[in-house]
Amino acid sequence: MTNGNHVIFIHPDGTSPSHYALARFVDEGPDGRLNWDQLSNAGVYLGHMEDQLGGTSNGGAVTHATGAKVYAESFGYELNNLPITSLSGSNKTIVEEARDAGKVTALVQSGAIFEPGTAAFVAKTQEIVNSNGSRTVPRAQAAEIARQVIESGVDFILSGGELNLLPVGTDGFHGTAAQYDAISTNPLQRPTVNLIQLAINRGYTVVYTEQQLRNLLDTTITPVTPTKVLGVFAPVHTFNDRPEEVLAQNGLPLYRETAPTIAEMLEITQQLMEKHPNFSKGSITIVEEEGSDNFGNNNNAAGTLEGVRRADAAIGVAMDFIEKYPNTLLVTAADSDAGGLQVVDPRTAGQNVGNINNNPATSSRNVPLDGTTGANTLPFVSAPDANGDVFNFAVGWAGTPDFSGSIVAKAHGLNADKLPATVDNTGIYELMYETLFNTELAPRNPAPTPAPQATRQTGNVIFIHPDGTSPSHFMALRNVDKGPDGRLNWDKMTNAGVYLGHMENQLTGTSNAGAVTHANGVKVFNESFGLNEDNSRITPASGKTGYTILEEAIAAGKATALIQSGQMAEPGTAAFAAETTNRDGNNLRARDKYAEIIEQVIRSGTDVIMGGGELYMLPIGTTGFHVTAEIDASETNPAFRPNINLIELAESLGYTVVYTEEQMNQVVNSNNPPTKLLGVFAAEDTFDDRREEQLGLNTDNPLPLYVATAPTVAEMLEASLKIVSTDPDGFFVVIEEEGTDNFANNNNAVGTIEAVRRADAAIGVAMDYVNNQDPNTLVITAADSDAGGLQVFQFAPYVRPSGNFDTSNPNLANNQPEVPFINVNPTTTNNNRAFLDGVNGSTASAERPWVPFASPNSIDGPMGNFGVAWVGTPDFPGSIVSKAYGMNADKLPSTVDNTGIYDLMYQTLFGVTPEVAAAQQQTELVAGTAGADTLIAAVDAPFDGINDTVFTGAGNDEVDAQTVSLPIAGRNRVNLGSGNDTIFVNRNDRVFGSAGNDEFDATDGKGGNRMSGGAGDDIFRLGSGDRALGGDGNDEFYVQSGGANLLSGGAGADQFWIANVELPTSANTILDFEKGVDVIGVLGISRNTLTLNVINGNTEIGLGGQTVAIVNGVTGLDANTNFVFV
Repeated sequence: MTNGNHVIFIHPDGTSPSHYALARFVDEGPDGRLNWDQLSNAGVYLGHMEDQLGGTSNGGAVTHATGAKVYAESFGYELNNLPITSLSGSNKTIVEEARDAGKVTALVQSGAIFEPGTAAFVAKTQEIVNSNGSRTVPRAQAAEIARQVIESGVDFILSGGELNLLPVGTDGFHGTAAQYDAISTNPLQRPTVNLIQLAINRGYTVVYTEQQLRNLLDTTITPVTPTKVLGVFAPVHTFNDRPEEVLAQNGLPLYRETAPTIAEMLEITQQLMEKHPNFSKGSITIVEEEGSDNFGNNNNAAGTLEGVRRADAAIGVAMDFIEKYPNTLLVTAADSDAGGLQVVDPRTAGQNVGNINNNPATSSRNVPLDGTTGANTLPFVSAPDANGDVFNFAVGWAGTPDFSGSIVAKAHGLNADKLPATVDNTGIYELMYETLFNTELAPRNPAPTPAPQATRQTGNVIFIHPDGTSPSHFMALRNVDKGPDGRLNWDKMTNAGVYLGHMENQLTGTSNAGAVTHANGVKVFNESFGLNEDNSRITPASGKTGYTILEEAIAAGKATALIQSGQMAEPGTAAFAAETTNRDGNNLRARDKYAEIIEQVIRSGTDVIMGGGELYMLPIGTTGFHVTAEIDASETNPAFRPNINLIELAESLGYTVVYTEEQMNQVVNSNNPPTKLLGVFAAEDTFDDRREEQLGLNTDNPLPLYVATAPTVAEMLEASLKIVSTDPDGFFVVIEEEGTDNFANNNNAVGTIEAVRRADAAIGVAMDYVNNQDPNTLVITAADSDAGGLQVFQFAPYVRPSGNFDTSNPNLANNQPEVPFINVNPTTTNNNRAFLDGVNGSTASAERPWVPFASPNSIDGPMGNFGVAWVGTPDFPGSIVSKAYGMNADKLPSTVDNTGIYDLMYQTLFGVTPEVAAAQQQTELVAGTAGADTLIAAVDAPFDGINDTVFTGAGNDEVDAQTVSLPIAGRNRVNLGSGNDTIFVNRNDRVFGSAGNDEFDATDGKGGNRMSGGAGDDIFRLGSGDRALGGDGNDEFYVQSGGANLLSGGAGADQFWIANVELPTSANTILDFEKGVDVIGVLGISRNTLTLNVINGNTEIGLGGQTVAIVNGVTGLDANTNFVFV
């Protein structure tokens, strides 16, 4: 342990979770984990600049180095060459402050020495106005940047870029003077002095290859370990960042063989650091893998894979360093999403990967996918998954630029828990500075208020499924509604985890199978709708075969709700309550059995069901509130239309049915709101998810995106909470905004943004409930795929690709007569174009111009207009981030498998992990003795009170099953044997008294118990919702504050005490009262309030104006002879 802390910042430039998915699939398989996956904390990274929505490599690096927002072209100066004030208040970068504090410093770079990801921590260059009026941007001044890096005094500098260190006409290690001069003699690129010699003069040991670098640790070769090292490993970069076809044509490798990887550079640097005399004062190391960005910008999938692989290896080296020095922070972040990479599957082995339809308008726009050796070549093949299966896949691209993207920062080690779930790029500096200097800085953009602390072991769950969304989808909404410094409700959630959604047989999650996994906690095949591939029932992670988490919640007495913006058979909600066979004797997919699915949902016992789909609830030939004769005639598929009227079925089951937002609000806000509510808000979906051109958004008569009379999912949730929150046992709510997926699959940007807006509003309603109603509530969100691969894009500060309208102007005007485009997946023979979406789609004319999206100002000022790019129309494994808020949110892992969503929900609802619940599903056989036994659940092993079978035997025994309060407790089967026994029942217990005078106590039970007294004079103290059978003997039944019990005295003179000082909450039913033998007792309530009403051959007994008991099949009761009042 050292006195000073250590910071390692690894900048895997251009990477998103999708880039890591590519590496994970190839190297580890979908069930494997990269080093990046194992970092402990995650936060969605927002990388906008002072003057634009996206990050640049130079501007982003300056922000990481200073904690200050800067203009996009900055390399250490503000606009107009003004000095930058760091967030710490100094004019120095964090590395310069560390250097001046005597800490050890290092810059490790796979690119050239001038690359800003490292160089901007010690160098700054101004914009130059040339004599002809042209401008030289700061980042172009490679030689000056290199000089400042050498003169910075940083202890260890490892990179490429020998060309930029040598004057014109100078031979180098990696190239001759002639070779270098042929590359460039530009004074911006070539220094006037030999910077390598300058480094030697300043005490640096210079090395040029991996082997020479390793020799520094070999005391037989290097007796004195150097304290200053300059590594120069390539003429420019250590990689060749060109499209695959160009590299093949020129016979070039991806990376230079003699150069060390950044992992090797970092590992050796750390060993040299440990020997440095100032190591005890602490250290800071800045590491950049530039290849992951540059290959991504060339849409070179194989090169990007190798770049990410090398970055991840460096993360592993840093994690090992933390094991040795726990007072170390490792933080990783890109500043942009290079190329907008997406994995595309499935692909066929042995066949070229083909094309993808990119942002179709009135016709398809096909763009080639990448295979292992370039565009439309053979697919990549994953490493085996947990079952030994491999998967063939391709790589798709949004284009060649850097995008604002779905970037996730991760942290590990000291202070990693301080990484916010949504982190501004300035926050990377804040976290590093606090760790290095033990000084907490005031953030530029204050963090949201954390959720209140939970007060119970179990709680409610609200699962919000904004289908198809990634951080880029939320970014598009943020930029439109809030500006880049504003915060959505999603942004304010406290915990984040990168979501891995692969199926049992596919890398990309499907809507139905993903929902089944959320509902059951196990992987299933891609076409599953609640059943295994052989159509057998699923055993969920809890071990309770045939029960989804919602069905377990219902069995535990919790209120439940399913809320859907699509039609009610949509799997995001329906798979929690329905299961259907797949291709069972036919070719009909499980998810296409709309009518069967909706009927199961209605029969499931779910308290609140809301969505669209009236068409699929009515038999053919039936019209409804939304379904006209024309709509009815448009759909005759028997799998879609039921044989019975499902709305009438719902009404027969006690549902109140509403059809509009207005009707919904009327019933839930009435004086007597329903306990069961069915909302049917559209004939099909509540949205129209076609392409912008099909909706006529670029015409005078555009069609609406959503049904005007239908409530949003946020409004549905708000109404539902008024019903389910009254349940004392808690509730479970599942919400899906399906429009986010469907609009995005049609590459409809404006529809996607509206759908994300609605999903985010629902998140806000849920968070308000946590904050103001019940802190014992978990709000958790997750998509199961990344729909369309959406990317936010601005050309600025770079020029538009050739062929664009107004090519020389990078700023998007408020309208233009042509659709802007970017290049995508270029090769030696093609120049593919990807057209951007505006508010009306991706078509344009002089009369109907293309109109961009506009962003509100940031804290710093105007942000300009932007377009939306897409990878294509499918769902992708993608860059998905799950978020959580409220109870147990801190248990969300930084990398979460789709099964983990179920795990967290289950633990919150039931107080145990699914693994513990599964273990407890096993029936424990518990035996007493011939004597008097006392068996207390969870105290007297093996009796745990959960699904146990107990035989107490002879003797006067006591069994207490109520000592286990977990919602999964109960379902015990207890035989009390002979003797005078006492049992305290819990939930769904089955108890047999046998011989003896036994006492059954359900006072604090949870209902669903069946108590049978058997022989003897037994006493029953009743709770709610139980069945009590006296059997032989003179039995006594004491109703307390509960109710809704079924009472059967059996043989003998039995006493039914239907009210004891207080009235029950609901009426109890006496099944076999025998006049002249049995008696009905009332304790502490006046006889004067007694009423007897005969209805349908049964007698309803009233006390104090309330029905307290129903005597089945008996009339003519006499208040004097059949009742006792005490």
